[in-house]
Amino acid sequence: MNNIHAIELSEAMSQEACLEALLGILKASLSEEMWGELKEAVYLREDTSSTYLGNGLAVPHGRVASLGSTHIVFGISRCGVDWPSGDSKANLVALVGIDKKDVAKYLSILQKISKWRKFNPAIFDSHDFDLIKNSIISYFQ
Repeated sequence: MNNIHAIELSEAMSQEACLEALLGILKASLSEEMWGELKEAVYLREDTSSTYLGNGLAVPHGRVASLGSTHIVFGISRCGVDWPSGDSKANLVALVGIDKKDVAKYLSILQKISKWRKFNPAIFDSHDFDLIKNSIISYFQ
């Protein structure tokens, strides 16, 4: 999978600012219309039910018709992003954009993200962005 990115998130960031930063990474690789549809799908999903899964992991996602390729942007935060409130902090936020027709792939990606987080809990103790980024990218390639 080639459309995988990872960014370091600033220390003090709200859920909305985090989503905007992650979506911003995809703006250059999608048409304005597709980007808008993905953004709308991500916010609609989040409004329906929080995508915070626990264990410092949030997986906001949007399924869009005719998106074509799958896009994943990982946001890594040392102090955690408030998700959805001050009680839940996400150190790893994985924004997934996927075509609506790729249901099996979509479920597989969500499972893979959760599995990586579960088996790498101590990696966040290092606070080493490059170490975390390289681990994630290599796991998904």
